[in-house]
Amino acid sequence: MSTDDVRTLLGRIGAAARPAGSAAEADARGVCAGWLRDAGFEVEERTFTYSALPGMWGAPIAGLVLLVTALATAAGITRGRESGDRVVGWAVATLVLMAAAGWWTGRFGTRMLPFVRRDGVNLEARRGVPSVWLVAHLDSKSQPVSLLIRASAVVAVCCCWVSFLAGWGLSMVTPVPKGILLVLVGCGAAASVPLLLSWVDTRGHGALDNASGVASILGAARLVDLAIPLGVVVTSAEEFGLAGARAWVEGMPRGVAINCDGVDDQGTLTITAGRIGRDLWDLPGAAAVFGAEVRIRRSLPGVLLDSTAFSDRGWAACTISLGVRGSLRRVHTARDTLAELSGAGVERVSNVIASLAGAIIAGGSSPDYLRGGLGSTWNNKD
Repeated sequence: MSTDDVRTLLGRIGAAARPAGSAAEADARGVCAGWLRDAGFEVEERTFTYSALPGMWGAPIAGLVLLVTALATAAGITRGRESGDRVVGWAVATLVLMAAAGWWTGRFGTRMLPFVRRDGVNLEARRGVPSVWLVAHLDSKSQPVSLLIRASAVVAVCCCWVSFLAGWGLSMVTPVPKGILLVLVGCGAAASVPLLLSWVDTRGHGALDNASGVASILGAARLVDLAIPLGVVVTSAEEFGLAGARAWVEGMPRGVAINCDGVDDQGTLTITAGRIGRDLWDLPGAAAVFGAEVRIRRSLPGVLLDSTAFSDRGWAACTISLGVRGSLRRVHTARDTLAELSGAGVERVSNVIASLAGAIIAGGSSPDYLRGGLGSTWNNKD
């Protein structure tokens, strides 16, 4: 795929905001469908319904609860030990309930909650009977705070509360200055403010997040040999709790998902994967695709990726991205436009994704969790 092709495709997909369910998203999906048909894929749209509540208000609600809990804890501490013990017990119970609610909402909320129900459309493309699927989300959003600030806030909140609870426990056996405890709670309160401010709007165009990822998998799809069975899923409502990916993967046989999310013009190739996704690197030739200049990590705190939805269903899944720390400062802000992105990294990442897909498929003696598709596939023809 030439640089001119990249810029044309990025310009058609990433020139405007694409909120999930909007006309702009539908137009961009039509561009993707035409590109895939030209590459020899059978293309169809798959509709689904979901609750937008977790994506719209999950972070602000969590921020508000954390802020109130921190302020109430500080007030209880100032009233003395007995009052402090009661309020800290209440705070611990609140934090545990929040963690449980967050886990349930993240896994099941978009499918099961009856509130703020919406319709969405995923684009599915097949060539042959695929076990390897290339994935990227098409929808976009922006928020008053960047992804980097929100992820940092999640880490800060966790550190503050863990430190405070450790200090409170220590104070039961040895004196701990009340001022230290109040500072820790105060820092936890301050760290919750970025979460409180994380409501959804449409100021940014989503060029980096995630027109670049969509362009990368579409480019890779054209590079993979026509004789190789391959699937492509362009999801919607990723920004609303991975709703599109969770809807699409439900009921599908397990396979391999190579997700692409965020491809800047420069930086380090980053592979985000859980345990099963990391097992892909044991297949012959897979690790050689990247060489030494690659960073492998787990997901950032508070950051959801479509590959998570696939991993939760037992797929071998990873997310490929490219960028620097400054890239995260643009994501979900008004700066995420084509003016900040030339598409220089998309061609590079497209080649990497195509090579990785080929290496996985070529490693035909794959374990059971890599066997997907419908009926006979490249690795279970017997």
